[in-house]
Amino acid sequence: MKKIILMILTGICLTVFQSCSDWLDVQPKTELGSDVMFETEQGVKDALYGCYMLLSDSKLYGAEMTCTFMDVLGQQYSLPHATQNYYYNAASYVYTDASCEGIIYGIWSGLYNAIANVNALLGGLENGKERFDPMFYSLVKAEGYALRAFIYTDLVRIFTWGDLPHRSEKLQEFSIPYAKVYDKDIIPQSKLEDVLKYIHEDLETALALFDQYDPMSVTGNRPEDYVEYENDDPFYGKSARQFRMNIKAALAVRMRLNLWEGNYTAAYADAKILIEKYQLSFTAGLDRDKNMRDLTFSSEMLFGLETFNRYEQIVEKYFQVITGVTSSENNNALCLTSALYQDIFETSSCGATDVRPNYQWTLETQTGDYKFIKFDEYDDMKYKNLVPLIRPSEIYYAAAECALLEGDKNSAIGYVNTVRNGRGIPKDKDLSFNLSAEEAEEELFKERRKEFIGDGQMFYYYKRKGYSNIPNALGTITIDDKVYVLPLPQDEVDFGGRVELK
Repeated sequence: MKKIILMILTGICLTVFQSCSDWLDVQPKTELGSDVMFETEQGVKDALYGCYMLLSDSKLYGAEMTCTFMDVLGQQYSLPHATQNYYYNAASYVYTDASCEGIIYGIWSGLYNAIANVNALLGGLENGKERFDPMFYSLVKAEGYALRAFIYTDLVRIFTWGDLPHRSEKLQEFSIPYAKVYDKDIIPQSKLEDVLKYIHEDLETALALFDQYDPMSVTGNRPEDYVEYENDDPFYGKSARQFRMNIKAALAVRMRLNLWEGNYTAAYADAKILIEKYQLSFTAGLDRDKNMRDLTFSSEMLFGLETFNRYEQIVEKYFQVITGVTSSENNNALCLTSALYQDIFETSSCGATDVRPNYQWTLETQTGDYKFIKFDEYDDMKYKNLVPLIRPSEIYYAAAECALLEGDKNSAIGYVNTVRNGRGIPKDKDLSFNLSAEEAEEELFKERRKEFIGDGQMFYYYKRKGYSNIPNALGTITIDDKVYVLPLPQDEVDFGGRVELK
């Protein structure tokens, strides 16, 4: 990468549903200034919160890596005015288009800038180790390593190859740079095999510390210097830590990584730990007053972020089917045609009580299309500005996939039914245990597709599984590495000496 500019953020107050977004650089952007930032626990907290703040930007998880660009690549929406839509070239996988190049550059540079901040945090924390309480030091270190692993896992999923169980030769090819320390010099590309190994090492470091110090840990392996904190503590409390990396989120990231590599036994083990030892619940109460509806299912998430101005910057631009000013059709709308809506949500069989179609979508009568209202916001709305990134449904779907591979069809169907029940589909419409393994796998796919609209996850699924066709794709498009492996930003090739991935 070109020299990544480090931005250490301060003055950030992160709470459950309220944050202040004002921040200042404590030093010029080309200098680290660790003597200032990392002298106190509050300085470390500000730097830590700053890392999460960077990831919530609309160029990253605030939009492009969740509800817009990555979901468009996964063909999760209809584009009624296709050629006029801002995301038309993305939906057509024309990555050389200027709009796509800008989005891809924003993802690459944004994620690596966040990694630079995480590395600076870890370095400053280690240098001041003697100044900090052991509980604080250990928990922040675990968060840093887990967050770095989370980010690199997505860099792998975006910029390197999928279907690895059938393409082991790709492990020996140069892929992306892996920076372990804050360094303004160019970091060389690493072989994919090494990148995956480094991510596992980061996760093992994080999980060992989380096991001992995370208040959420259920193992009881507490060291002598562990201190019990009240659940509503603004730093250690459970509700606040949904918005930071924690032991459940780290286990889920390792599960994702193991699935990507084809290590299904290990992925299944992680999924079962989360299902059997941790309380994974599903959001309820969407039928109550609309201001109290948790439309993004944030209350159940294992990890997520807060973002700001998303309604003005994203929702009004891309999720309104009709423009509010002129009442004309929005050429940039990301929505569902009636036919696609009925197909995805199986409205004729189990959609009547499913909260996903009934509360996250609404019919726009002027056009006959369905508008995505998952990210709508109201003045008195409680659950807003929220970006869930890891939810229980992903864990259950992974367990079902692995169970099928082990020949345990009934367990797989049970896992899928758990999610269906959690989304309001009654037990009398449970999937039958008489389904064949192939039919169960198809039902699992359909449930994934329903669940992950707005999350940016389906493109990764198609890529991981090596799909040669993506449902709902525009026209006749050959789905191969030219689609699945997003190109490195041109500056990285021209000035960073990068090797293009093919």
